[in-house]
Amino acid sequence: MKKEVRLLDHGLFEKPFMDSKARTRAVSTKEIAFGHLIGPLGLILIVNTIAALVEKFFTQQTGAMYGTANVNMIRIMGSRYEVVMTVAKILAVGMGLLNGWLVQHTHSKQGRLRPWYLIFGFCSIIIGALIFQFAGPNDLGEAYWYYFFFLLICYHTVGSSYFFVFKDTIVSLTSRNPSEKMRLKFVRQLCWTLISGILIGMMVSMVVLPMWLENDISGYPLLMIILSVIAIPLLLLEYFYTRERITEDVTQEYGDENKIPLKEQMKALFTNKYYVLLTIIVTVGSIVDNFKGGNVQYFYIKFLLGGADNPIMFTLYQVATGIPLGIGAFAIYPLAKKFGIKNVSIVGYICVLIGSVVGLLNPSNIPVAIAAGFLRQTGMLPNAYVFATLVCYAYDSVEHDSGYRLEGLLGPAIVLAVQTILTAPFAGGYESGILKLGFVDVQGITPNSDVLQFMTFAFYMFDIVASIIYIVLLPFVDIEKKLPQINEDLRERQKQIALSKGEEWIEPEEIARREREEADRIQEQNRIHDLEERCAKKGLDFETENRKYLEKQSRKKKRLGKR
Repeated sequence: MKKEVRLLDHGLFEKPFMDSKARTRAVSTKEIAFGHLIGPLGLILIVNTIAALVEKFFTQQTGAMYGTANVNMIRIMGSRYEVVMTVAKILAVGMGLLNGWLVQHTHSKQGRLRPWYLIFGFCSIIIGALIFQFAGPNDLGEAYWYYFFFLLICYHTVGSSYFFVFKDTIVSLTSRNPSEKMRLKFVRQLCWTLISGILIGMMVSMVVLPMWLENDISGYPLLMIILSVIAIPLLLLEYFYTRERITEDVTQEYGDENKIPLKEQMKALFTNKYYVLLTIIVTVGSIVDNFKGGNVQYFYIKFLLGGADNPIMFTLYQVATGIPLGIGAFAIYPLAKKFGIKNVSIVGYICVLIGSVVGLLNPSNIPVAIAAGFLRQTGMLPNAYVFATLVCYAYDSVEHDSGYRLEGLLGPAIVLAVQTILTAPFAGGYESGILKLGFVDVQGITPNSDVLQFMTFAFYMFDIVASIIYIVLLPFVDIEKKLPQINEDLRERQKQIALSKGEEWIEPEEIARREREEADRIQEQNRIHDLEERCAKKGLDFETENRKYLEKQSRKKKRLGKR
Protein backbone atom coordinates (compact mmCIF):
# COMPACT_ATOMS: atom_id res chain seq x y z
CA MET A 1 0.00 0.00 0.00
CA LYS A 2 1.36 3.40 -0.99
CA LYS A 3 2.32 5.48 2.01
CA GLU A 4 0.46 8.79 2.24
CA VAL A 5 2.62 11.90 2.18
CA ARG A 6 1.69 14.23 5.04
CA LEU A 7 3.79 17.38 5.24
CA LEU A 8 4.04 19.63 8.30
CA ASP A 9 1.60 17.53 10.35
CA HIS A 10 4.03 17.60 13.24
CA GLY A 11 6.96 19.73 14.32
CA LEU A 12 7.35 23.51 14.50
CA PHE A 13 4.02 24.51 12.97
CA GLU A 14 2.04 22.34 15.37
CA LYS A 15 3.43 24.24 18.37
CA PRO A 16 0.92 26.58 20.08
CA PHE A 17 3.22 29.60 19.71
CA MET A 18 2.89 29.30 15.89
CA ASP A 19 -0.91 29.63 16.02
CA SER A 20 -2.62 32.52 14.30
CA LYS A 21 -3.49 35.53 16.45
CA ALA A 22 -6.71 35.91 14.43
CA ARG A 23 -9.03 33.83 16.61
CA THR A 24 -12.51 35.14 15.77
CA ARG A 25 -14.79 33.76 13.05
CA ALA A 26 -15.43 37.24 11.73
CA VAL A 27 -12.46 39.13 10.31
CA SER A 28 -11.31 41.59 12.99
CA THR A 29 -9.96 45.10 12.55
CA LYS A 30 -6.61 44.03 13.98
CA GLU A 31 -6.42 41.16 11.49
CA ILE A 32 -7.13 43.51 8.60
CA ALA A 33 -4.57 46.06 9.77
CA PHE A 34 -1.69 43.77 10.72
CA GLY A 35 -2.27 40.76 8.48
CA HIS A 36 -3.50 42.38 5.27
CA LEU A 37 -2.32 46.01 5.27
CA ILE A 38 0.94 46.41 7.19
CA GLY A 39 2.39 42.89 7.31
CA PRO A 40 2.37 42.24 3.52
CA LEU A 41 4.71 45.20 3.04
CA GLY A 42 7.59 42.97 4.18
CA LEU A 43 7.80 40.71 1.15
CA ILE A 44 6.36 43.39 -1.14
CA LEU A 45 9.41 45.50 -0.31
CA ILE A 46 11.66 42.64 -1.38
CA VAL A 47 9.82 41.21 -4.37
CA ASN A 48 8.65 44.51 -5.90
CA THR A 49 11.93 46.35 -5.38
CA ILE A 50 13.91 43.58 -7.07
CA ALA A 51 11.36 43.52 -9.91
CA ALA A 52 11.62 47.30 -10.29
CA LEU A 53 15.41 47.47 -10.17
CA VAL A 54 16.84 44.21 -11.53
CA GLU A 55 16.57 45.11 -15.21
CA LYS A 56 17.91 48.64 -14.65
CA PHE A 57 20.74 47.14 -12.60
CA PHE A 58 21.53 44.64 -15.36
CA THR A 59 21.83 47.34 -18.02
CA GLN A 60 24.01 49.45 -15.68
CA GLN A 61 26.17 46.48 -14.70
CA THR A 62 26.66 45.56 -18.37
CA GLY A 63 27.84 49.10 -19.07
CA ALA A 64 30.08 49.12 -15.98
CA MET A 65 31.81 45.87 -16.98
CA TYR A 66 32.14 46.35 -20.76
CA GLY A 67 31.84 50.09 -21.36
CA THR A 68 29.87 51.72 -24.17
CA ALA A 69 32.22 50.97 -27.06
CA ASN A 70 31.95 47.18 -26.92
CA VAL A 71 28.67 47.02 -28.87
CA ASN A 72 29.13 43.36 -29.79
CA MET A 73 29.40 42.30 -26.13
CA ILE A 74 26.42 44.43 -25.21
CA ARG A 75 24.31 42.64 -27.81
CA ILE A 76 25.58 39.27 -26.58
CA MET A 77 24.54 40.18 -23.02
CA GLY A 78 21.09 41.13 -24.33
CA SER A 79 20.72 37.67 -25.86
CA ARG A 80 22.04 36.01 -22.69
CA TYR A 81 19.57 37.90 -20.55
CA GLU A 82 16.70 36.82 -22.79
CA VAL A 83 17.80 33.16 -22.54
CA VAL A 84 18.25 33.34 -18.76
CA MET A 85 14.83 34.93 -18.30
CA THR A 86 13.22 32.25 -20.45
CA VAL A 87 14.99 29.53 -18.43
CA ALA A 88 13.91 31.24 -15.20
CA LYS A 89 10.28 31.30 -16.30
CA ILE A 90 10.40 27.65 -17.39
CA LEU A 91 11.90 26.66 -14.04
CA ALA A 92 9.20 28.76 -12.39
CA VAL A 93 6.74 26.37 -14.03
CA GLY A 94 8.36 23.48 -12.18
CA MET A 95 8.39 25.55 -9.01
CA GLY A 96 4.69 26.28 -9.43
CA LEU A 97 3.94 22.56 -9.74
CA LEU A 98 6.09 21.90 -6.69
CA ASN A 99 4.14 24.55 -4.79
CA GLY A 100 0.90 22.81 -5.72
CA TRP A 101 2.27 19.44 -4.65
CA LEU A 102 3.48 20.86 -1.33
CA VAL A 103 0.13 22.49 -0.59
CA GLN A 104 -1.80 19.39 -1.67
CA HIS A 105 0.14 17.22 0.80
CA THR A 106 0.23 19.72 3.68
CA HIS A 107 -1.68 18.71 6.81
CA SER A 108 -1.13 21.47 9.33
CA LYS A 109 -3.45 23.12 11.80
CA GLN A 110 -2.03 26.42 10.54
CA GLY A 111 -3.63 25.79 7.13
CA ARG A 112 -2.17 24.62 3.87
CA LEU A 113 -0.74 27.96 2.65
CA ARG A 114 0.48 29.97 5.63
CA PRO A 115 3.31 27.65 6.81
CA TRP A 116 4.96 27.57 3.37
CA TYR A 117 4.54 31.32 3.05
CA LEU A 118 6.68 31.81 6.13
CA ILE A 119 9.31 29.33 4.90
CA PHE A 120 9.55 30.74 1.37
CA GLY A 121 9.30 34.28 2.75
CA PHE A 122 12.62 33.92 4.55
CA CYS A 123 14.12 32.45 1.36
CA SER A 124 12.97 35.59 -0.51
CA ILE A 125 14.59 37.84 2.07
CA ILE A 126 17.92 36.01 1.79
CA ILE A 127 17.85 36.23 -2.02
CA GLY A 128 17.04 39.93 -1.77
CA ALA A 129 20.06 40.58 0.43
CA LEU A 130 22.41 38.77 -1.98
CA ILE A 131 21.24 39.46 -5.52
CA PHE A 132 22.94 42.84 -6.08
CA GLN A 133 26.21 42.08 -4.29
CA PHE A 134 29.52 42.73 -6.17
CA ALA A 135 27.92 45.60 -8.12
CA GLY A 136 30.09 47.56 -10.57
CA PRO A 137 33.55 46.60 -11.84
CA ASN A 138 34.84 43.61 -9.84
CA ASP A 139 37.53 40.94 -9.83
CA LEU A 140 35.15 38.09 -10.63
CA GLY A 141 35.21 38.63 -14.38
CA GLU A 142 32.79 36.48 -16.38
CA ALA A 143 32.21 34.34 -13.27
CA TYR A 144 30.19 37.23 -11.88
CA TRP A 145 27.39 36.54 -14.37
CA TYR A 146 27.05 32.96 -13.10
CA TYR A 147 26.49 34.42 -9.62
CA PHE A 148 24.01 37.06 -10.78
CA PHE A 149 22.05 34.86 -13.16
CA PHE A 150 21.84 32.07 -10.55
CA LEU A 151 20.29 34.45 -8.01
CA LEU A 152 18.05 35.93 -10.71
CA ILE A 153 16.70 32.45 -11.41
CA CYS A 154 16.33 31.84 -7.66
CA TYR A 155 14.32 35.06 -7.40
CA HIS A 156 11.91 34.01 -10.16
CA THR A 157 11.45 30.53 -8.67
CA VAL A 158 11.99 30.18 -4.91
CA GLY A 159 12.01 33.92 -4.24
CA SER A 160 8.73 35.04 -5.76
CA SER A 161 6.56 32.22 -7.14
CA TYR A 162 5.02 31.22 -3.81
CA PHE A 163 4.69 34.88 -2.83
CA PHE A 164 2.25 35.39 -5.71
CA VAL A 165 0.39 32.14 -4.94
CA PHE A 166 -0.25 33.33 -1.39
CA LYS A 167 -0.98 36.92 -2.37
CA ASP A 168 -3.63 35.86 -4.88
CA THR A 169 -5.19 33.14 -2.71
CA ILE A 170 -5.19 34.04 0.99
CA VAL A 171 -8.21 36.36 0.74
CA SER A 172 -10.28 33.63 -0.89
CA LEU A 173 -9.52 31.31 2.04
CA THR A 174 -10.00 33.90 4.79
CA SER A 175 -13.77 34.35 4.67
CA ARG A 176 -16.89 33.21 2.82
CA ASN A 177 -18.55 36.60 3.23
CA PRO A 178 -18.46 38.48 -0.15
CA SER A 179 -18.29 41.87 1.58
CA GLU A 180 -15.39 40.76 3.76
CA LYS A 181 -13.61 39.33 0.72
CA MET A 182 -14.01 42.56 -1.20
CA ARG A 183 -12.83 44.63 1.78
CA LEU A 184 -9.82 42.36 2.39
CA LYS A 185 -8.86 42.33 -1.29
CA PHE A 186 -9.17 46.11 -1.38
CA VAL A 187 -6.97 46.47 1.70
CA ARG A 188 -4.31 44.12 0.32
CA GLN A 189 -4.36 45.93 -3.03
CA LEU A 190 -4.19 49.22 -1.13
CA CYS A 191 -0.99 47.91 0.43
CA TRP A 192 0.27 46.61 -2.93
CA THR A 193 -0.66 49.61 -5.09
CA LEU A 194 -0.89 52.72 -2.92
CA ILE A 195 1.74 52.12 -0.26
CA SER A 196 4.17 50.03 -2.28
CA GLY A 197 3.37 50.97 -5.86
CA ILE A 198 2.77 54.69 -5.40
CA LEU A 199 4.67 55.84 -2.34
CA ILE A 200 7.60 53.43 -2.56
CA GLY A 201 7.49 53.24 -6.37
CA MET A 202 7.49 57.01 -6.73
CA MET A 203 10.30 57.29 -4.21
CA VAL A 204 12.38 54.85 -6.25
CA SER A 205 11.61 56.50 -9.62
CA MET A 206 11.81 60.11 -8.43
CA VAL A 207 14.59 59.95 -5.84
CA VAL A 208 16.43 56.65 -5.44
CA LEU A 209 17.13 55.95 -9.12
CA PRO A 210 17.89 59.40 -10.57
CA MET A 211 19.60 60.85 -7.50
CA TRP A 212 21.44 57.82 -6.13
CA LEU A 213 21.56 54.54 -8.04
CA GLU A 214 21.93 56.18 -11.46
CA ASN A 215 25.25 57.62 -10.28
CA ASP A 216 26.32 54.98 -7.74
CA ILE A 217 25.77 51.36 -8.71
CA SER A 218 27.14 50.22 -5.34
CA GLY A 219 23.95 51.57 -3.76
CA TYR A 220 21.90 48.62 -5.04
CA PRO A 221 23.21 46.02 -2.53
CA LEU A 222 23.05 48.51 0.36
CA LEU A 223 19.42 49.34 -0.40
CA MET A 224 18.42 45.66 -0.54
CA ILE A 225 20.17 44.81 2.74
CA ILE A 226 18.25 47.61 4.48
CA LEU A 227 14.95 46.42 3.02
CA SER A 228 15.73 42.80 3.96
CA VAL A 229 16.18 43.75 7.61
CA ILE A 230 12.89 45.68 7.59
CA ALA A 231 11.06 42.78 5.91
CA ILE A 232 11.69 40.20 8.67
CA PRO A 233 9.34 41.57 11.39
CA LEU A 234 6.73 42.48 8.78
CA LEU A 235 6.72 38.91 7.41
CA LEU A 236 6.15 37.55 10.92
CA LEU A 237 3.35 40.07 11.47
CA GLU A 238 1.60 38.93 8.29
CA TYR A 239 1.96 35.25 9.20
CA PHE A 240 0.54 35.62 12.71
CA TYR A 241 -2.38 37.86 11.70
CA THR A 242 -3.79 35.79 8.82
CA ARG A 243 -6.03 32.74 9.08
CA GLU A 244 -7.40 30.16 6.62
CA ARG A 245 -10.99 29.89 7.86
CA ILE A 246 -12.28 28.24 4.68
CA THR A 247 -9.59 25.54 4.86
CA GLU A 248 -10.68 24.85 8.45
CA ASP A 249 -14.34 24.69 7.43
CA VAL A 250 -13.78 22.33 4.51
CA THR A 251 -11.61 20.05 6.63
CA GLN A 252 -14.32 19.89 9.27
CA GLU A 253 -17.09 19.31 6.70
CA TYR A 254 -15.45 16.81 4.34
CA GLY A 255 -12.47 15.48 6.27
CA ASP A 256 -9.23 15.59 4.26
CA GLU A 257 -9.93 18.28 1.67
CA ASN A 258 -6.58 17.66 -0.03
CA LYS A 259 -7.55 14.20 -1.38
CA ILE A 260 -9.27 15.49 -4.51
CA PRO A 261 -8.20 13.61 -7.68
CA LEU A 262 -6.38 15.83 -10.16
CA LYS A 263 -8.85 14.95 -12.92
CA GLU A 264 -11.72 16.15 -10.75
CA GLN A 265 -9.86 19.35 -9.90
CA MET A 266 -9.27 20.21 -13.57
CA LYS A 267 -12.86 19.34 -14.49
CA ALA A 268 -14.19 21.58 -11.70
CA LEU A 269 -12.03 24.50 -12.86
CA PHE A 270 -12.55 24.30 -16.61
CA THR A 271 -16.28 23.66 -16.53
CA ASN A 272 -16.72 26.95 -14.67
CA LYS A 273 -17.02 29.78 -17.19
CA TYR A 274 -16.03 32.48 -14.71
CA TYR A 275 -12.78 30.76 -13.83
CA VAL A 276 -11.96 30.22 -17.53
CA LEU A 277 -12.70 33.82 -18.56
CA LEU A 278 -10.78 35.32 -15.65
CA THR A 279 -7.85 32.98 -16.30
CA ILE A 280 -7.66 34.27 -19.89
CA ILE A 281 -7.82 37.88 -18.70
CA VAL A 282 -5.14 37.35 -16.03
CA THR A 283 -2.89 35.57 -18.58
CA VAL A 284 -3.10 38.52 -20.97
CA GLY A 285 -2.17 40.88 -18.13
CA SER A 286 0.78 38.66 -17.20
CA ILE A 287 2.09 38.73 -20.79
CA VAL A 288 1.99 42.53 -20.75
CA ASP A 289 3.70 42.75 -17.35
CA ASN A 290 6.39 40.23 -18.31
CA PHE A 291 7.30 42.05 -21.50
CA LYS A 292 7.28 45.56 -20.08
CA GLY A 293 9.19 44.75 -16.89
CA GLY A 294 10.20 47.63 -14.64
CA ASN A 295 12.13 49.90 -17.01
CA VAL A 296 9.54 50.88 -19.61
CA GLN A 297 8.17 53.99 -17.89
CA TYR A 298 11.58 55.08 -16.59
CA PHE A 299 13.16 55.04 -20.06
CA TYR A 300 10.05 56.61 -21.62
CA ILE A 301 10.30 59.60 -19.29
CA LYS A 302 14.07 59.77 -19.62
CA PHE A 303 14.33 59.72 -23.41
CA LEU A 304 10.88 60.57 -24.85
CA LEU A 305 9.91 63.30 -22.38
CA GLY A 306 13.36 64.82 -21.82
CA GLY A 307 14.07 63.41 -18.38
CA ALA A 308 17.74 62.88 -19.26
CA ASP A 309 18.26 66.66 -19.53
CA ASN A 310 15.55 67.74 -17.12
CA PRO A 311 15.25 65.35 -14.12
CA ILE A 312 12.19 67.27 -12.87
CA MET A 313 10.24 65.41 -15.58
CA PHE A 314 10.42 62.25 -13.49
CA THR A 315 8.73 64.04 -10.60
CA LEU A 316 6.20 65.81 -12.83
CA TYR A 317 5.09 62.65 -14.65
CA GLN A 318 5.08 60.48 -11.52
CA VAL A 319 3.01 62.99 -9.55
CA ALA A 320 0.54 63.61 -12.40
CA THR A 321 -0.02 59.93 -13.08
CA GLY A 322 0.20 58.93 -9.42
CA ILE A 323 -2.64 61.21 -8.30
CA PRO A 324 -5.41 58.94 -9.67
CA LEU A 325 -4.07 55.84 -7.94
CA GLY A 326 -3.62 57.78 -4.72
CA ILE A 327 -6.88 59.70 -4.48
CA GLY A 328 -8.81 57.08 -6.41
CA ALA A 329 -7.97 54.45 -3.81
CA PHE A 330 -10.64 55.96 -1.56
CA ALA A 331 -13.21 56.35 -4.37
CA ILE A 332 -13.02 53.03 -6.19
CA TYR A 333 -14.18 50.85 -3.27
CA PRO A 334 -17.58 52.59 -2.80
CA LEU A 335 -17.98 52.84 -6.58
CA ALA A 336 -17.37 49.10 -6.95
CA LYS A 337 -19.86 48.36 -4.16
CA LYS A 338 -22.50 50.52 -5.86
CA PHE A 339 -22.03 49.68 -9.54
CA GLY A 340 -20.23 46.33 -9.37
CA ILE A 341 -16.59 45.35 -9.88
CA LYS A 342 -17.20 44.16 -13.45
CA ASN A 343 -18.85 47.43 -14.53
CA VAL A 344 -16.26 49.78 -13.06
CA SER A 345 -13.51 47.59 -14.55
CA ILE A 346 -15.00 47.86 -18.06
CA VAL A 347 -15.21 51.65 -17.77
CA GLY A 348 -11.65 51.68 -16.47
CA TYR A 349 -10.24 49.71 -19.38
CA ILE A 350 -12.05 51.99 -21.84
CA CYS A 351 -10.13 54.88 -20.23
CA VAL A 352 -6.86 52.93 -20.54
CA LEU A 353 -7.57 52.27 -24.22
CA ILE A 354 -8.32 55.92 -25.01
CA GLY A 355 -5.30 57.17 -23.04
CA SER A 356 -2.96 54.66 -24.69
CA VAL A 357 -4.10 55.56 -28.21
CA VAL A 358 -3.69 59.29 -27.51
CA GLY A 359 -0.24 58.73 -26.01
CA LEU A 360 0.89 56.52 -28.92
CA LEU A 361 -0.06 59.20 -31.43
CA ASN A 362 1.76 61.95 -29.47
CA PRO A 363 4.60 60.20 -27.56
CA SER A 364 6.93 63.22 -27.20
CA ASN A 365 4.34 65.92 -26.58
CA ILE A 366 4.74 66.50 -22.85
CA PRO A 367 1.27 67.95 -22.02
CA VAL A 368 -0.47 65.28 -24.13
CA ALA A 369 1.70 62.46 -22.69
CA ILE A 370 0.95 63.58 -19.13
CA ALA A 371 -2.78 63.87 -19.85
CA ALA A 372 -2.74 60.41 -21.48
CA GLY A 373 -0.85 59.02 -18.48
CA PHE A 374 -3.41 60.54 -16.10
CA LEU A 375 -6.28 58.95 -18.06
CA ARG A 376 -4.49 55.58 -18.24
CA GLN A 377 -3.83 55.50 -14.51
CA THR A 378 -7.41 56.54 -13.74
CA GLY A 379 -8.56 53.63 -15.85
CA MET A 380 -6.28 51.25 -13.97
CA LEU A 381 -7.97 52.00 -10.63
CA PRO A 382 -10.33 48.98 -10.69
CA ASN A 383 -7.50 46.69 -11.80
CA ALA A 384 -5.26 48.04 -9.05
CA TYR A 385 -7.68 47.73 -6.16
CA VAL A 386 -10.77 45.55 -6.69
CA PHE A 387 -10.60 43.50 -9.92
CA ALA A 388 -8.82 40.52 -8.31
CA THR A 389 -11.83 40.01 -6.03
CA LEU A 390 -13.61 38.50 -9.04
CA VAL A 391 -11.12 35.62 -8.96
CA CYS A 392 -12.05 34.95 -5.32
CA TYR A 393 -15.71 34.92 -6.32
CA ALA A 394 -14.89 32.49 -9.14
CA TYR A 395 -13.52 30.01 -6.59
CA ASP A 396 -16.81 30.34 -4.67
CA SER A 397 -18.61 29.47 -7.90
CA VAL A 398 -16.31 26.48 -8.46
CA GLU A 399 -17.07 25.22 -4.94
CA HIS A 400 -20.78 25.78 -5.47
CA ASP A 401 -20.82 23.73 -8.68
CA SER A 402 -18.39 20.96 -7.71
CA GLY A 403 -18.17 20.90 -3.90
CA TYR A 404 -14.39 21.34 -4.08
CA ARG A 405 -12.35 24.16 -2.53
CA LEU A 406 -9.26 24.16 -4.74
CA GLU A 407 -7.11 27.20 -3.87
CA GLY A 408 -3.44 26.24 -3.67
CA LEU A 409 -3.94 22.62 -4.77
CA LEU A 410 -2.26 20.91 -7.72
CA GLY A 411 -4.99 21.75 -10.26
CA PRO A 412 -4.67 25.55 -9.95
CA ALA A 413 -0.87 25.09 -9.77
CA ILE A 414 -0.91 23.38 -13.16
CA VAL A 415 -3.02 26.21 -14.58
CA LEU A 416 -0.47 28.69 -13.20
CA ALA A 417 2.33 26.61 -14.74
CA VAL A 418 0.69 26.78 -18.16
CA GLN A 419 0.25 30.53 -17.75
CA THR A 420 3.95 30.80 -16.94
CA ILE A 421 4.87 28.80 -20.06
CA LEU A 422 2.74 31.14 -22.17
CA THR A 423 4.26 34.28 -20.63
CA ALA A 424 7.89 33.01 -20.47
CA PRO A 425 8.82 34.03 -24.05
CA PHE A 426 7.84 37.62 -23.23
CA ALA A 427 9.91 37.86 -20.02
CA GLY A 428 12.68 40.45 -20.28
CA GLY A 429 11.55 41.26 -23.81
CA TYR A 430 11.92 44.99 -23.34
CA GLU A 431 15.46 44.91 -21.97
CA SER A 432 16.70 42.32 -24.44
CA GLY A 433 15.04 44.33 -27.22
CA ILE A 434 16.89 47.57 -26.49
CA LEU A 435 20.19 45.74 -25.94
CA LYS A 436 19.82 43.90 -29.26
CA LEU A 437 19.31 47.29 -30.90
CA GLY A 438 22.72 48.26 -29.50
CA PHE A 439 21.55 50.54 -26.69
CA VAL A 440 23.14 50.39 -23.25
CA ASP A 441 22.08 52.52 -20.29
CA VAL A 442 25.17 54.60 -19.56
CA GLN A 443 25.19 58.32 -18.78
CA GLY A 444 25.69 60.41 -21.91
CA ILE A 445 24.41 57.72 -24.32
CA THR A 446 21.32 58.71 -26.33
CA PRO A 447 19.14 56.08 -28.07
CA ASN A 448 18.69 56.26 -31.84
CA SER A 449 15.33 56.56 -33.63
CA ASP A 450 14.81 52.78 -33.81
CA VAL A 451 15.30 52.44 -30.05
CA LEU A 452 12.97 55.39 -29.36
CA GLN A 453 10.28 53.88 -31.58
CA PHE A 454 10.64 50.55 -29.76
CA MET A 455 10.35 52.30 -26.38
CA THR A 456 7.16 54.06 -27.47
CA PHE A 457 5.65 50.88 -28.86
CA ALA A 458 6.43 48.94 -25.66
CA PHE A 459 4.95 51.66 -23.45
CA TYR A 460 1.58 51.95 -25.22
CA MET A 461 0.78 49.18 -27.71
CA PHE A 462 0.65 46.25 -25.28
CA ASP A 463 -1.87 48.14 -23.12
CA ILE A 464 -4.01 48.89 -26.17
CA VAL A 465 -4.26 45.20 -27.10
CA ALA A 466 -4.87 44.10 -23.49
CA SER A 467 -7.60 46.71 -22.96
CA ILE A 468 -9.50 45.56 -26.05
CA ILE A 469 -9.41 41.94 -24.83
CA TYR A 470 -10.63 42.95 -21.35
CA ILE A 471 -13.47 45.08 -22.73
CA VAL A 472 -14.66 42.19 -24.92
CA LEU A 473 -14.50 39.44 -22.24
CA LEU A 474 -15.56 41.18 -19.02
CA PRO A 475 -19.28 41.58 -19.89
CA PHE A 476 -19.57 37.79 -19.67
CA VAL A 477 -18.20 37.74 -16.08
CA ASP A 478 -21.58 38.34 -14.41
CA ILE A 479 -20.80 36.37 -11.25
CA GLU A 480 -21.60 39.22 -8.85
CA LYS A 481 -25.35 39.02 -9.46
CA LYS A 482 -25.25 35.27 -8.70
CA LEU A 483 -23.22 35.52 -5.49
CA PRO A 484 -26.16 35.86 -3.06
CA GLN A 485 -27.63 32.56 -4.27
CA ILE A 486 -24.20 30.88 -4.35
CA ASN A 487 -23.49 31.84 -0.75
CA GLU A 488 -26.97 30.88 0.40
CA ASP A 489 -26.53 27.43 -1.17
CA LEU A 490 -23.05 26.98 0.34
CA ARG A 491 -24.34 27.90 3.79
CA GLU A 492 -27.26 25.49 3.47
CA ARG A 493 -24.79 22.78 2.43
CA GLN A 494 -22.69 23.47 5.54
CA LYS A 495 -25.81 23.34 7.70
CA GLN A 496 -26.98 20.00 6.33
CA ILE A 497 -23.53 18.43 6.77
CA ALA A 498 -23.38 19.62 10.39
CA LEU A 499 -26.88 18.32 11.13
CA SER A 500 -26.15 14.96 9.46
CA LYS A 501 -23.23 14.53 11.86
CA GLY A 502 -25.50 15.25 14.81
CA GLU A 503 -23.80 18.59 15.46
CA GLU A 504 -25.45 21.83 16.49
CA TRP A 505 -25.71 24.36 13.67
CA ILE A 506 -25.13 27.97 14.59
CA GLU A 507 -25.51 30.70 11.98
CA PRO A 508 -22.26 32.56 11.22
CA GLU A 509 -23.87 35.87 12.23
CA GLU A 510 -24.74 34.43 15.63
CA ILE A 511 -21.17 33.14 16.07
CA ALA A 512 -19.84 36.59 15.21
CA ARG A 513 -22.27 38.21 17.69
CA ARG A 514 -21.18 35.87 20.48
CA GLU A 515 -17.52 36.51 19.71
CA ARG A 516 -18.07 40.28 19.82
CA GLU A 517 -19.87 39.98 23.15
CA GLU A 518 -17.07 37.82 24.57
CA ALA A 519 -14.44 40.23 23.30
CA ASP A 520 -16.32 43.16 24.85
CA ARG A 521 -16.64 41.26 28.13
CA ILE A 522 -12.90 40.52 28.28
CA GLN A 523 -12.06 44.11 27.34
CA GLU A 524 -14.31 45.43 30.09
CA GLN A 525 -12.84 42.95 32.57
CA ASN A 526 -9.32 44.08 31.71
CA ARG A 527 -10.33 47.75 31.94
CA ILE A 528 -11.74 47.29 35.42
CA HIS A 529 -8.65 45.36 36.53
CA ASP A 530 -6.32 48.08 35.19
CA LEU A 531 -8.40 50.82 36.78
CA GLU A 532 -8.40 49.06 40.15
CA GLU A 533 -4.60 48.80 40.02
CA ARG A 534 -4.24 52.47 39.02
CA CYS A 535 -6.60 53.64 41.79
CA ALA A 536 -4.77 51.52 44.41
CA LYS A 537 -1.41 52.87 43.26
CA LYS A 538 -2.47 56.55 43.21
CA GLY A 539 -4.90 56.47 46.14
CA LEU A 540 -7.97 57.25 44.00
CA ASP A 541 -11.54 56.17 44.62
CA PHE A 542 -12.43 53.38 42.18
CA GLU A 543 -16.20 54.12 42.09
CA THR A 544 -15.59 57.78 41.29
CA GLU A 545 -13.05 57.09 38.54
CA ASN A 546 -15.19 54.35 37.03
CA ARG A 547 -18.24 56.63 37.00
CA LYS A 548 -16.20 59.32 35.19
CA TYR A 549 -15.20 56.81 32.52
CA LEU A 550 -18.77 55.51 32.04
CA GLU A 551 -20.18 59.05 31.79
CA LYS A 552 -17.52 59.95 29.23
CA GLN A 553 -18.40 56.87 27.14
CA SER A 554 -22.12 57.73 27.41
CA ARG A 555 -21.50 61.27 26.09
CA LYS A 556 -19.42 59.84 23.26
CA LYS A 557 -22.20 57.43 22.22
CA LYS A 558 -24.74 60.27 22.24
CA ARG A 559 -22.52 62.38 19.96
CA LEU A 560 -22.10 59.47 17.56
CA GLY A 561 -25.85 58.84 17.66
CA LYS A 562 -26.57 62.42 16.59
CA ARG A 563 -24.33 61.99 13.55
